[in-house]
Amino acid sequence: MQVFNKAKSAAEVFSPDFLKAVPPAQLAEIGQSLHAQFGPILGVGELERISPVTAKFNFHFAKAMARVQLRIDPETTMITGLLITDLVPLDDSPQAVIADFAALHGKAGFTITRLGAAGREEVLGHKSDQQFAIGSAFKLWVLDALAHDIALGKRKWSDVVPLSARSLPSGVMQGWPQGTPVTLATLATQMISISDNTATDMLIKVLGREAIAARVRATGHSMPSRMLPMLSTLEAFSLKLGPAARREAYAAAGDDQQLAMLQRFGPGLSVDAIDLGQLVPDKIWHIETIEWFASPRDVAGVLQSLQRRKDPRVMQILSVNSGIGTDVAAKFTRFGFKGGSEEGVLNLSWVVQNKAGQWYAISASWNDPERPVDQMPFLALTRRLLERVK
Repeated sequence: MQVFNKAKSAAEVFSPDFLKAVPPAQLAEIGQSLHAQFGPILGVGELERISPVTAKFNFHFAKAMARVQLRIDPETTMITGLLITDLVPLDDSPQAVIADFAALHGKAGFTITRLGAAGREEVLGHKSDQQFAIGSAFKLWVLDALAHDIALGKRKWSDVVPLSARSLPSGVMQGWPQGTPVTLATLATQMISISDNTATDMLIKVLGREAIAARVRATGHSMPSRMLPMLSTLEAFSLKLGPAARREAYAAAGDDQQLAMLQRFGPGLSVDAIDLGQLVPDKIWHIETIEWFASPRDVAGVLQSLQRRKDPRVMQILSVNSGIGTDVAAKFTRFGFKGGSEEGVLNLSWVVQNKAGQWYAISASWNDPERPVDQMPFLALTRRLLERVK
């Protein structure tokens, strides 16, 4: 993304450490995504110095303004940090947002839903009733099941369990010693804030699959059979990367048969039995059959259930990771997030309270079983959704 001088290469503008973190090819891809979404850069606003080595300014795209923070090495004057902190579309409209979602390859949909005492009201949506693979966003239902048990007095956040599950990343707890005592609050926070798969599988084990299924139904999921039986992350990895005959038989089976299969597979499932060599970049793994599925409206349902919880810890857990940057989150009174991603799958979902006190659920999904989906343009699109509920 050669934004300062088109005659210079990335290596002449950005420091070696910066390019290790963001290689030139990725930098170019980010620039292309921004240009495709917002048009060419027409100008750069005046720099405002923050410190001797940092400044902020605006990029003026044809269709948007981007706020940027810049850090340089004082000795070489090379860029060591470049952060786009906000993107504000110019003359945006609901029709433009819908058109840009519709233009994405594969399929994409979203909802902006007002959450009121009497129920939910969709303010704006596109394919909001269609089922999408949502990746780790399914963990919202696990959190809701835990919060439900705690509200009933069956459990406490401070309850301690020995770590007895292990999955693959994302997360860090897969590297923790088995038997480590952890609280339910720790597991829930890890599950939501960094999408820790081992923490998730531990909570599924503690709560029980049927308790989570009950919350899927109670929150009004429109096609619960697409979500149930609720797969653990280890089961999903094992089915996706395991024998084709087992995967195909599972995908073709009904709910009760699938549950029996998972019980039968269970004793033989382990991280060590998964061929990790199959996990290569841009390879999409059976996202139309072995996944967690929900429509944007279904996600809005579980977000409303969580928002209605009187226990303040629920929103505290949802607020650890904003998913979009503190500059956007700061525009709201309350701000909770969970997303999900894998090759071919993206979901970004928020529950927010605006300055006027009104709550909203925003959920957007993008799937393509043939091509990887790009987080940068999708994040830019969802920023526009958030801009509509301030």
